Amino acid sequence: MFIGIAVYLAPLEPGILRLQFSFTASSFQGVLEQWQAHGIALYRAHFSADFVLLVLYGAFGFAYGRQCAAARAMHRRLAWLVVWSLPVAALADAGENALHLLLTDGRPAAASTLYALAALAATAKWLAILAFGAASLGARRRVRPL
Repeated sequence: MFIGIAVYLAPLEPGILRLQFSFTASSFQGVLEQWQAHGIALYRAHFSADFVLLVLYGAFGFAYGRQCAAARAMHRRLAWLVVWSLPVAALADAGENALHLLLTDGRPAAASTLYALAALAATAKWLAILAFGAASLGARRRVRPL
């Protein structure tokens, strides 16, 4: 599903990461101006699939993390990261999506704090995804003897 969304949004220039890390109204609106109406419509149309994706990866991360934590005797912090990092990423992604839907609905510019909150949510999402990857690798390498 992630690959499908990436291919679907590939025509957007600049890419969506630029929008996700736009902490100010001017940088966010600058991306939207480059996308124009068609690009904004394309971006807004992807959210139904993106909400499904975040549920899937949040649930996968939780289930995978619980399985890893049960199968391996791992440090508590590492186990916590493996179990909870993708569900946390999914929650941050949902907040980011909700804010992006609000900020791209065609109304006049919103409060500047909403742009910063959307970028903070995107940052939290990507950091949590990276934490999952690192913790998963660490869990695979650090198996304590039973």
